[in-house]
Amino acid sequence: MKKILALSLLCLAAFSAGAQTLDDALNYGDINYYGTARSAALGNAMTAVGGDLGSVGINPAGAAVAGYSQFTVTPGLSISSTQATYAPFIGAKVQGSLHDAQTRFVMPNFGVVVNMDTRRDYGLKNWTFGVTVNTTNVFNERMSAKGLTGKSSMLGELANRSTGIPYTLMGNDANPYRNTALNGHWSSILAYQAYMISPHLQDDLYMGSSEAVYDDGSIDVGGDINQSYFRQRTGSKSDAVINMAFNWNDRFYLGGNIGITSLDYIEHINRYEQAASDQFPAWEFKEGTKSYWREARDRYTLETDGAGIYAKIGFIWLPVDGLRLGGAIQTPTLFHISERCQMDAVCNFDGYNPDPDQGQSTPLDEYAYRLTTPFSFNLGAAYTLGSRALLSADWERTGFQTMRFGDQDGAYQSDWADFNEDIRTYAGVTNSLRAGAELRVTEAFSLRAGYCYKDYAEKTVRPGYAEKLRRTTHTGSIGFGYSSPGSFFVDCAVRYTLAPDSWYYPYDSYEILNSGEWVTVDPPEIGISSRLMDVVLTLGWRF
Repeated sequence: MKKILALSLLCLAAFSAGAQTLDDALNYGDINYYGTARSAALGNAMTAVGGDLGSVGINPAGAAVAGYSQFTVTPGLSISSTQATYAPFIGAKVQGSLHDAQTRFVMPNFGVVVNMDTRRDYGLKNWTFGVTVNTTNVFNERMSAKGLTGKSSMLGELANRSTGIPYTLMGNDANPYRNTALNGHWSSILAYQAYMISPHLQDDLYMGSSEAVYDDGSIDVGGDINQSYFRQRTGSKSDAVINMAFNWNDRFYLGGNIGITSLDYIEHINRYEQAASDQFPAWEFKEGTKSYWREARDRYTLETDGAGIYAKIGFIWLPVDGLRLGGAIQTPTLFHISERCQMDAVCNFDGYNPDPDQGQSTPLDEYAYRLTTPFSFNLGAAYTLGSRALLSADWERTGFQTMRFGDQDGAYQSDWADFNEDIRTYAGVTNSLRAGAELRVTEAFSLRAGYCYKDYAEKTVRPGYAEKLRRTTHTGSIGFGYSSPGSFFVDCAVRYTLAPDSWYYPYDSYEILNSGEWVTVDPPEIGISSRLMDVVLTLGWRF
């Protein structure tokens, strides 16, 4: 499985500008169907199957296939697992790895569909009306990494990032966060106020508190540094769907959805550095005193809420007995997204501590914008072997290059030109191939299995990426179902997702002054291996 390089904390580099990047657009616009336990067990290869409330979001026509009314509720658990390795710089030998895990309660489906029988023998035989809520993405990750380096530091990168900013604008006496001249530099202001960085020999240069300055003006890391990093992501994306579907002669089914999408996403990032020895040079923040850098930490929190609307239309056709063909197309989702982000930091010293309050924080930054996600379409085929077995296969295609950021009123003005140009240049097409099989062992008991292959591709190489980004996700699933002689039925599924390995950089490469020349130093390299297991149980009633 190919590794990918993940861009480091761009949201920290341009803190007051919100967190709108190509990766955010892909994150919010991606669709990973959850639904009922039956649809999950079949790999969500439900385009031509129908008859299940989990299939309504995949193909609206599926609601009319069952021929009866039904209500379902699907609770579950989402269990993520990560293994993170640490190397002190890009290409260096890995020092070790840490395992982390997180379990979340989820509700991937609940809803009701009411079947209206026209009592006709020919033509429109029945139609359905339903309201369902199906989860289309779960954000569930917890990652920890740590190691030792003497090559770079996050304080050094913060200092280099702040080059050219007059230190007189970043003091505590005024409110520099509301100074328009410092837009996009909130992380530099915070670092300065928390004594993470200080002015160098020239007013437009800075150095980190973990760095040493030499007689010729050269700057370097003051000694070995213990580093640790933590990242946690939680949240979900769900579609509340109003559905109508129609059945003609038990041969052709047509349906449509109006979908209202809700999004919640929370991300926490902690970065920590600690002196691994006593060799760090002294600072004189106050005349006659000495301060020796000991440790520094910053924390970043992003909270995102969003709501959107879209439409979807689909069909299922039975050209011959046993064979079903289906297809659906979904319009772009028009999202309104609100973000709240904040950062705090603390830097401690042995000896005189210049920050007795033990920390600084930025104001809460609030931002709102529009995001238009892409069109998508899916095609599927299914074949039933009498009443004993079912085989199904789907293909779904989404063109992420059509996504767009815009103002709250929907205008795509010049403020968004760089973001949208990144999308046009780098975003590509995603293809999903899904397959499922069901075997009815007895009249009441069924076994199921499924598989999904999903490929994310970018059209060209993004700066900072070692190779063309091509992410492949593999998901396997198994499950069973029990249908009572009465109205009650229950389904259970376990799904295991193997995500692509990725590389994460806690800060960017930056330059240090060495004997009058600027030399680039690389950040630590964290390799992440992620796995996700979902366990879901559907309780349903026919009526």
